[in-house]
Amino acid sequence: MAFYTTTLSLCAFIWCSVIICLSSGSRTIESISPSNGEQVFEVFQQWVMEHGRNYSNAEESKTRYQIFQRNLLYITETNAKRSKSPSGHRLGLNKFADISPEEFKRVYLRLPEEAPATIAPTTSNPGYVQQKESCEEAPSSMDWRKQGVVTPVKNQHKCGCCWAFAATGAIESVNAIATGELVSLSEQELVDCDSKSQACKGGWPYYAFDWVIRNGGISKEDDYPYTAQRGYCRANMQNGAVKISSYQSVERSDGALLCAAAKQPITAALDATSLQFYQGGIYDGENCPVGAAVNHVALIVGYDSRDGTDYWIVKNSWGENWGMNGYFMIKRNTNLPDGVCSINNYASFPIATM
Repeated sequence: MAFYTTTLSLCAFIWCSVIICLSSGSRTIESISPSNGEQVFEVFQQWVMEHGRNYSNAEESKTRYQIFQRNLLYITETNAKRSKSPSGHRLGLNKFADISPEEFKRVYLRLPEEAPATIAPTTSNPGYVQQKESCEEAPSSMDWRKQGVVTPVKNQHKCGCCWAFAATGAIESVNAIATGELVSLSEQELVDCDSKSQACKGGWPYYAFDWVIRNGGISKEDDYPYTAQRGYCRANMQNGAVKISSYQSVERSDGALLCAAAKQPITAALDATSLQFYQGGIYDGENCPVGAAVNHVALIVGYDSRDGTDYWIVKNSWGENWGMNGYFMIKRNTNLPDGVCSINNYASFPIATM
């Protein structure tokens, strides 16, 4: 296209396209033809304005546009192939539409390379206990958000500390269940102070729970605000707003995870590679190989069924402008020991101090 020839011509074309976009209104993704370059560029400019992108120069703008084109083609092809079931998942041009899958994985999907085979009770993990759950009377559906014990969706930004957000979410909820008070807690304190985890390069909720026990509590969000980067540890045991007494892992099965989630929100690790463009519906793990390595941690806040398909309700940490207002649904009861995208393998939860 001619608008790539010089910075001036690129800027002029962008400005004209913005005017056209504003006057023509937004398109649905189903109406976009990835092979129509002019139409795609118009949609790109609408997207840039909607998401407040400011690229540093023409070269970066060109690169991001090319990535956007590839992502749009993948999204439209994937949506066209998915089942006609109204509950099936769909993809969309969300806030990650101008970054490549490789960049997305590098920035947002960070866990230590080696996942622990088990988190065994040792002298180094004095708060850990393990037991099998029994839940013969578990309700057929549960949504802890409706119980008023789940804080609003947060945003980890470009720091790979999903483990800290999942851990604080679980502690916030179990504390609210026990005390009736919902308090937003500090992910930053965990990022700065939990030396077993690797701050923005990954970590595990188990280690976060262990740190909170050893520290005598965790601070409120307002007292120790999030900065999206590792800083100096300013933990003060006297400022621990919320305490926990111990933590547990969940046996690797759909049934055990159901038992646990019926009692409180649960942290769960999974392979989230294919969730970059998730917009809604029940993700069935079609792109997750059996036994996939996990690379993300989120918070299971309930479960339900739709059109005969059982699913988990999961709170993510990529902001409310991703997915279903920050949440996603993922299929359960698949007879896969690991669950969809290995979601059964590393689930855990804290136990409140009584």
